[in-house]
Amino acid sequence: MKSTRSIFSLTLVVILAAGMCLAGQDSAEPEKKAPQTPAAGPGDDSSLKAEDSAEAAPGPELPDRIIAYYFHGTRRCASCRKIEAYSHEAIENGFTEELKGGSLQWKVINFDESGNRHYIKDYKLYTKSLVISKIQDGRETEWKNLEKVWPLLGNKENFIKYVQDEIHAFLEKETKE
Repeated sequence: MKSTRSIFSLTLVVILAAGMCLAGQDSAEPEKKAPQTPAAGPGDDSSLKAEDSAEAAPGPELPDRIIAYYFHGTRRCASCRKIEAYSHEAIENGFTEELKGGSLQWKVINFDESGNRHYIKDYKLYTKSLVISKIQDGRETEWKNLEKVWPLLGNKENFIKYVQDEIHAFLEKETKE
């Protein structure tokens, strides 16, 4: 009788621990960040040039540009934060002039926020993602989800090269058209 009770208790502890791990798989603590203003869909002209677009007032129409979006949820794991950090580093170090000139913009968006949920459908997102979007004449003409960021996460140098190569390809298309 005593061993049955011990086995039952041990089983219960294992089940509870597994449930807690699954419930907090992304992170035990939600991200603590100022809420972002709802963003319009692809082609929106209220983008910022760099960093998070936490509070942006719509400004004059912006020129043709490439937008690098990092999409994440409220709960974030170490890998998700690493993808954001590596992506930001790749863009900031590889495209200083483009960021300053506005031909490239960096936006971090929490797709769990109600005003941003449309991005999941717009870009067919199924996980945290880096998406490159081409804006011409105020409209999105092309976009690409850089899906290789996940398998390259273990190799920072290759990750950064991949992101920079993809952005260069979009920028080159822009200048040729």
